[in-house]
Amino acid sequence: MRLIFSALMVLAMTPQVQAAVTLHVSSTQQDRTSQMDVTLADSYLSVDTAKGRLVYDFAARRRYAINTATKEYAEYSLFDTVGFRVVEMHNRDVLRGAVAAIKVDTVLTTKQVQENELSVFSAGPGVAEEKTEGEQRVFYVDGVKLAAWSTAGVKVSATDAAQFTRFMRYARGGHPQLLERLAKGGVIPENLTLFLNEGRDIKLVFTQVQNTKSPAYDLKSYQREISKDGVDALFDRIAAATPQQLDALRAEHPCDASEDFSDAQILDTMLGKMECMLSTGRQVTLTTEQKQAAATSSSLSLLFAAINPGKDGQMADGVKTLVALRQQAPRKAYVLKVFEANNRLRLKQAKEAKSLFIEALQANPMLGGAYKDLGDLLLMQYDSARAWRSWDAGRRVSPALPNFEAVNKFEADLLAKNPQFF
Repeated sequence: MRLIFSALMVLAMTPQVQAAVTLHVSSTQQDRTSQMDVTLADSYLSVDTAKGRLVYDFAARRRYAINTATKEYAEYSLFDTVGFRVVEMHNRDVLRGAVAAIKVDTVLTTKQVQENELSVFSAGPGVAEEKTEGEQRVFYVDGVKLAAWSTAGVKVSATDAAQFTRFMRYARGGHPQLLERLAKGGVIPENLTLFLNEGRDIKLVFTQVQNTKSPAYDLKSYQREISKDGVDALFDRIAAATPQQLDALRAEHPCDASEDFSDAQILDTMLGKMECMLSTGRQVTLTTEQKQAAATSSSLSLLFAAINPGKDGQMADGVKTLVALRQQAPRKAYVLKVFEANNRLRLKQAKEAKSLFIEALQANPMLGGAYKDLGDLLLMQYDSARAWRSWDAGRRVSPALPNFEAVNKFEADLLAKNPQFF
């Protein structure tokens, strides 16, 4: 079974030994307690739970989920966690604004508590205040009680303290301002509580804190987890492929060289050119004669109208047209499915759209544009782990495709605005 944990995972490939701190973490929330053994190394951190091993590689910005029982692992991006949280915080901000605008008598979680839960800012730093209550340091932001940790703890280096707060961000949360203060303190406390409302407070106890030496992880003892079907099978195949295997896949799915613009072949030929654009970013170019043939082709007229409907109400008709055109494009019918999937997305038919993207990519795994659109769909479904896997697969097969410029910019913004995650 694939191990996808909402926040923990990764592995480095080099064999050198790194300074590290190990500790045991007992985490309780709503009467449920979990146990974790954590390693804070120079360039990575790892977490062992009853479900498996999760390691983050901050140098590579990758993470891996290791199934220690089956000796398999799956690879993910570090961006998917913070990316999801930034999108989720935006959604919650919009909801709070909408509720405030219509003056509904509904109590929503404050932005400070949501910042505490997601470890990202809503609108920037607030006013932080610290109080001492017995042996606890209690912290507030803008008057909202968010965290408390013990005055007693184990002194660690600045690097280890920073890794400890990264563990908190990925594994349990914590307000960005307060985690920064925790890191600057250079101490792993004996206990820490995050206050989240509605009885969802998280209580953490840290024991067995020790300095040690830890070798960097390698994957020699494990095999990549390769799914047999579905969307994960697509991503696993591309993630596992060597550069030589990717070149071989491209050779199996080259740009269609057909220039046959006869009535019987014009739809297949045009779809072949559009397929090449989705794979390489190369724009469709036509000769004067081909443009004339395209202008008088009834099938191409139907195609262009279906993928560029003039009104939202024509979207459903466009779907029907694209389905009907499959019979006229025996070689390239799967390219039509990419366009149909995007139309169905606009009709809020996400399940059908996802199936169509998968079918198209099964037919041609080099369709970088389809990976981009599928990733967008997965992110809308709150499946950020697979969204980034889809985008990563698309960027591997089509590294120069301009479709991914928005994803690249999104990642750059995440890195610039949330460097503490990396």
